[in-house]
Amino acid sequence: MELNKLYQWDCLEVMKSIPDKSIDLVLTDPPYWMSFVSSRRNERTKHKAIENDDSLEWVDDFLLEIKRISKPEAHAYIFCSMHHIDTFVSKIKHHLNYKNIIVWEKNNTWMWDLEWDYAPKYEFCIFCSGTGEKKLNGSRDPNIMKWNKTWNDLHPTQKPVEMCVYLIQKSSSPWDLVLDCFAWSGTTWVACIESGRNYILIEKDTEYCQIIERRLKSTTPPLFVM
Repeated sequence: MELNKLYQWDCLEVMKSIPDKSIDLVLTDPPYWMSFVSSRRNERTKHKAIENDDSLEWVDDFLLEIKRISKPEAHAYIFCSMHHIDTFVSKIKHHLNYKNIIVWEKNNTWMWDLEWDYAPKYEFCIFCSGTGEKKLNGSRDPNIMKWNKTWNDLHPTQKPVEMCVYLIQKSSSPWDLVLDCFAWSGTTWVACIESGRNYILIEKDTEYCQIIERRLKSTTPPLFVM
C-alpha cells in the first residue's frame, strides 16, 4: 500500500489492502445515519445527500478492519452527531477500547428554521484505541474542544483544520501514519501536511476527490516517508 495518497474507492475494500497493525492513528468523520441533506438557503453551502447515511449496517465491518490494521496502542477519533451517539458507542465498545466522548463546542451556529427547537452548537467525537495503552501528548486537556464552525463550503460536515491538527498532535508523533476512511473534502489531509504526518486517505465520491485534488494544488506537497 502506497502512503501519502488518496484512494478513490469504497473504504472497506481499500482497508483490506492495509497491512495488519500498521496505522498509528485513525481520524475520520463517517456518515451519521441522518439521511442528511443540507437545507441552507445559501446556494454556496447546499450539498447533495451523503452516501450510506441511511443505515449503520456497515459499521461493524468497518470497526473490525480498524482493529486489524491499527497498532495495538493506536488512538482513533470517530466523529458522530447527537442523533445516534448511543449506537456508535455501543458498537465501538464491542470492537475497540472505548475511552471518552469529546464534545466539539462550535463557537457559532446557524439559527434559521429552528423555531421549534434549540440551535445545535456541538458535535461528538468518540475517542477510542486498540488493546494497548498510549499516553496523550502534551498537557491533560478537557474533553470539550472549542473551535469555530466552518462555513461548510466544501462538505456539509466539514471540520476545522486547526481542530484536526490538534487531535493529530495529541495522539501521534511526526512521521506517524494517519488514516482517514471518509476523506470528504480533505481536511485530514491538510492537517497531516501541517503537522508532519504521513497519511492514507480514502474517498469514494468523485466530486469530493476533485475537491481534495484542488486543495492539494494550493497546499504544501505531500510528505516523504521516513
